[in-house]
Amino acid sequence: MEQYLQLIVSVLAGLATAIPLAIKLVEYVRKAVKEKNWPKVVSLVIDLMSEVEGKMEVGADKKAYVLAMLKASADTIDYDLDDEDYKKIGDLIDSMCDMSKVLNASKPVAADGKKEKT
Repeated sequence: MEQYLQLIVSVLAGLATAIPLAIKLVEYVRKAVKEKNWPKVVSLVIDLMSEVEGKMEVGADKKAYVLAMLKASADTIDYDLDDEDYKKIGDLIDSMCDMSKVLNASKPVAADGKKEKT
């Protein structure tokens, strides 16, 4: 009888150790899957930014459009986005816009107000 109790205690102790490890493994795998799809998200954001460029004038409207379209498209790339992800993507959009302003600032402006190709 005592051996059975020791066996039960050993099994329970093993389960108590194995369950948290299994949970951490699942979390790690989920994170790895999300990171694997990150290039697809960035590519989609760039495509959406290019698409909206001629359609809207106000930067905030463009950003809202890109984020809305990204939310609608997230399912098609098997990407589970949460609020923190959307904040990061919003920051990415802002950074890309800032970068394009710096890059485009070096191009001379023609008399009609359009940037000349150099």
